[in-house]
Amino acid sequence: MFRDPRQQKAALILALLAMSLAGSPSAWAQDQNTTASIGTAAEEAPALPRFRHIDLGGKPAAFTRESIIVRVDDDFAPFSYTGPAGEAKGIAVETAEAVCAELRTKCNIVLLPWEKLAGGPDNTDGVVAGLRLDEKTLARFQATRPIYRAIGRFAARKESEMKAVTPEEVDGKRIGVVAGSGYETWLKRNFADAEIVPYPTLSDAQDALRTSKVELLFGDGLQMVYWLRGDASQGCCKYVEGAYYDDALFSRPYAFLVSRGDEELKQAFDYALDQLQESGAYAKIFGRYIPGRFW
Repeated sequence: MFRDPRQQKAALILALLAMSLAGSPSAWAQDQNTTASIGTAAEEAPALPRFRHIDLGGKPAAFTRESIIVRVDDDFAPFSYTGPAGEAKGIAVETAEAVCAELRTKCNIVLLPWEKLAGGPDNTDGVVAGLRLDEKTLARFQATRPIYRAIGRFAARKESEMKAVTPEEVDGKRIGVVAGSGYETWLKRNFADAEIVPYPTLSDAQDALRTSKVELLFGDGLQMVYWLRGDASQGCCKYVEGAYYDDALFSRPYAFLVSRGDEELKQAFDYALDQLQESGAYAKIFGRYIPGRFW
């Protein structure tokens, strides 16, 4: 998941998962009345897909920097956002802090509005989190291996007896999806015999499933778990078995960005991220910001 101004007002009203919250723990989570707060999260590391290739032998020969500047979006929950006391919070924030601890250095977390994060000419030193990995971004930065990739999921009403989504099972059935999204394109390619019903916003598509105007909803699994567990769904619905990846359409990576040419910092950051993934520490951080599994 990444910050994209074209998506923000539609599907990402969310201050989702330290990817972006505002004011208090996750604007998006607040909208859904289901903030997964740090204090109430289970301490067991949840089973989490490996979003990155692990290279435990990639330890840098030496890393002696006293501090690392990490710039993050101040409104991109749940990955990074401003907490109630003005502090930096979110998955990316805690992960960066854990990386710095692994490297025995100090993280200086800087919260910035997305416009300054994306366009600031002075933001190329240190580490940045929250930008879309497009040509413009990659001309200035190099990306670590990803810490997250979006997962497509189907949801149905709780009374549905559908066990799995197959072309035969959904033939003729109405599937709600956000219009113009990668998820709509994916449905058209893979379930052409279903009746695909596009809606202008995510909340419209969710309401269509809640009120039985469609039989299935397809979209981002992370957004969906907040809705399913929140008050807005009124307990109407559930996941249908199966999780889907498509790198071209909706599973683009969320990664930290390091200044071009700073191979030492990129190698060190990737090494520490590998350690966090292998130890289960990253899964614990991730689990503190979500109200349930969505994979």
